[in-house]
Amino acid sequence: MQILWNQATESYEFDTRKIFGTISPFGHYHGLSGLVHSRHPTNLVRPEKSFLNAEYYIRPGSDRTMLPREISGERRTTHELRDDSVIVHFPPDEGYKLSIDLCYSIHDDAVDMDMTVNPGMDVPGFEIFFASYVCEALQETWVPLSSQDGSREWTKLCNRGKLNSIFGVMRNASLLGHLSSEYPDSDVDVQERPFSEPILVARDPTHGLALVFLCDPHVTKYLAGQHHGWDTAHDWSFGTDLTAGQEVSARTRIICRQFQDVRHMHKEIAQLWREFEQ
Repeated sequence: MQILWNQATESYEFDTRKIFGTISPFGHYHGLSGLVHSRHPTNLVRPEKSFLNAEYYIRPGSDRTMLPREISGERRTTHELRDDSVIVHFPPDEGYKLSIDLCYSIHDDAVDMDMTVNPGMDVPGFEIFFASYVCEALQETWVPLSSQDGSREWTKLCNRGKLNSIFGVMRNASLLGHLSSEYPDSDVDVQERPFSEPILVARDPTHGLALVFLCDPHVTKYLAGQHHGWDTAHDWSFGTDLTAGQEVSARTRIICRQFQDVRHMHKEIAQLWREFEQ
């Protein structure tokens, strides 16, 4: 596996022989800004967009504030390559007084993002929102929903019927009104059933290539997204109370793999989830 800084593109380029792509520390669309599977030469990230993009902070009583995007867009982030991982550091801002490190680690056919938040003040109900803009070739979105008996039921979401309509799957029933209050001027479609695990799968049904997003089970509040006609956002929110001086961490894993059969995909992802939880 190779990962090298390219000064011309101001990004880290990596190649595991199964996947290759780039990680950008700057710009509104920082993060995993290119991703291609070696057997399917399509850039899975919409051009000029990214995966694992820290968009905005949320806290009670305030509007969405796109501070991570502002910080990276103004090139105030710093970055380094350490032990085959790219670390992007977001310095503290005046409002939230917290810093964030995003550590992107490259594996065989996967990318891990470890987020570390260092709060300089107490922030009850803090949330950070991540977006991943998936190209429209991956036209299916699957989520495991919770059945009444607590079992997992994989469901293909009807999330591409309306342009710019936000779909959402919540952690539990108490959050069903959360997205509507967060997006009061938007068309919001929320699943009545919560997710059984915070997993999003984007898949191309023609040949089975899929992106599997595994989100931290301890702090993921909801899975959300939006269909734009040229890409579909696959998003999630990490939420927890912040206490000054107490570090908080969370992880997301993206797996890029081919699943010819949907049933086999669901079974294999269940095993991938167990490995991720450990």
